[in-house]
Amino acid sequence: MAKSSPFDGVHQQMGAQFAEYDGWRLPKNFGDPAAERGALTQSSAAFDLCSFGRFSVPVAGAAALAGLLAEGALPDDGAWIRTSMNGSGPVRTARIRNQYLVLTMPGGRQAALERMQKAGIAAVDVTDKTGMLGVYGPDAFRAVSKIVPLDLSELTPGSAVSHSFFMITVTVLRGGWLNTDGLELICPASAAGLAAGAIAKYHKQQNIVPAGMDCLIQAIGNG
Repeated sequence: MAKSSPFDGVHQQMGAQFAEYDGWRLPKNFGDPAAERGALTQSSAAFDLCSFGRFSVPVAGAAALAGLLAEGALPDDGAWIRTSMNGSGPVRTARIRNQYLVLTMPGGRQAALERMQKAGIAAVDVTDKTGMLGVYGPDAFRAVSKIVPLDLSELTPGSAVSHSFFMITVTVLRGGWLNTDGLELICPASAAGLAAGAIAKYHKQQNIVPAGMDCLIQAIGNG
């Protein structure tokens, strides 16, 4: 049975058409695929990234983690880098204080976990415990900054930060899986409806177009 995204209820309210991707039930599109593709180059498009792997690795495992990455390098605190992990494809690694966050493509999640476990890394798979949204496009940073109750003014491309508000910790990365500007937000699954609901409420005002996996997969392939 396919897993449901913690944003599922919001997707339904916004008219998503669903399909299964890598074992997840996710939006295929929201009724206008051409508008979704156009938003990526003209304004911004919002995607459900819950099927992408997310792992927390303590800084104590830095040497072993670096040994698995193609370039053998890890980011400084408050930054993220794009690299690859042998046997599991492209990954992105962020450091936020005493933890590394390893992000994988959906199909590489299990392989990455197995590689890290074999290397003796105490990686914690937080994929199913969190929700992840990506808003990509030339206007993404401005648009999301107007919606979320967080100060993102110091967030530059390639940076990562965690903010806490109302006892909820949200990790924000500037940039993403596409070769365009954007913001990615990771929050506890229990708070996912709140995060997605804010974007759903103001998306028309800020010209954010909800987009499905078909659009994202095509964009990644073209990148």
